[in-house]
Amino acid sequence: MYTLKLFSLASCFLLLAACQSATKQQTIPDPMIGVKVYKIDADVDQTFKEWTTLGINTVFVDASLLTEEFRALAKQYQIKVFIILPVFYDPEALHRDTSLYAITSKGDRAVDDWVQFVCPSREDYRTGKIDTIRKLIADLDPDGISLDFIRCFCFWEKVYPYRDPDSIPITCFDAHCLQQFQTDSRISIPDSLTGIPSKARWIRRYYYEEWTSWKCGLITSFVKEASAEARKIKPNILVNVHAVPWRHDDYNNAIRHVTGQDFPGISEYVDMISPMTYAHMVKREPSWIHDVVRDLDNQVDTRIVPSIQVNKAYLDEPLNTEEFEQYILEALKPPSSGVIFWSWEQLIVSPEKKAILQKLIQ
Repeated sequence: MYTLKLFSLASCFLLLAACQSATKQQTIPDPMIGVKVYKIDADVDQTFKEWTTLGINTVFVDASLLTEEFRALAKQYQIKVFIILPVFYDPEALHRDTSLYAITSKGDRAVDDWVQFVCPSREDYRTGKIDTIRKLIADLDPDGISLDFIRCFCFWEKVYPYRDPDSIPITCFDAHCLQQFQTDSRISIPDSLTGIPSKARWIRRYYYEEWTSWKCGLITSFVKEASAEARKIKPNILVNVHAVPWRHDDYNNAIRHVTGQDFPGISEYVDMISPMTYAHMVKREPSWIHDVVRDLDNQVDTRIVPSIQVNKAYLDEPLNTEEFEQYILEALKPPSSGVIFWSWEQLIVSPEKKAILQKLIQ
């Protein structure tokens, strides 16, 4: 009897310790049903009620939305909140200092329509971004951070099937990157080469893999530092990365050569990766969404939650309800851990698509 009592008491202590540990460790909802939110025009409480009705358990929001009321309602309705944090897309910084622009292999600024990118090797800029992340976490106490534009320059939203890989711009070849690459790799660019195009051609001809690995390192190292600093402030914070939706062999491995996103490396420092599988936008079939998730799952050991679009973008053809339903079904196929909708602003103006979401999720 005495032994039994000791065993029971020990079990209680172990159970209590386990419960306390569980409260410290956040988990990703399974499945995650998320939505990206950039503005809310309606009553905030009513919006949370509607999210709950639709089965949405996670929101990815611009930091400007995180008022005290929003954060209180998120806790009340048990909806997780991720702050969307753009990294190397920063028009304001580029307006203040044009020397920060990433430079293409042709010697041009990294600009295509609204897409404009900062050189990823600028230490002062990177440090400033990390400081911003620290402050937002300390001030707003989100459940997670979602690193967006955490890559090198590319307007991937307009890269369609059968695109010639050589026609996709590659960055960054500004003076800072060229010097840093030589210092880090101990590879010397011949002094006889003048001008960015000739130096870029030489690198691509002789040291393209070394250049690509170095460039991927710039992106992965930022993810590593951002994750570490975020967890210093909030140890149980969740970290997500927005991924360009290219499979490992698409466009001659452009996911590494062009964007610098090395998913096996990145996955070591994050809790989930969210490929932006906007099938309608890039002229792909619904099944492509599942293909992207499966390809990514073969490379990493972390949660994968694809993001899908709700309405048309960049193309004139409408995104109908039948396509939208197929996108959801493909996005939820294993090994996916859920689905994220881009965006709430598009969903609230489409009652028929909200009905499909409610039918499939609830």
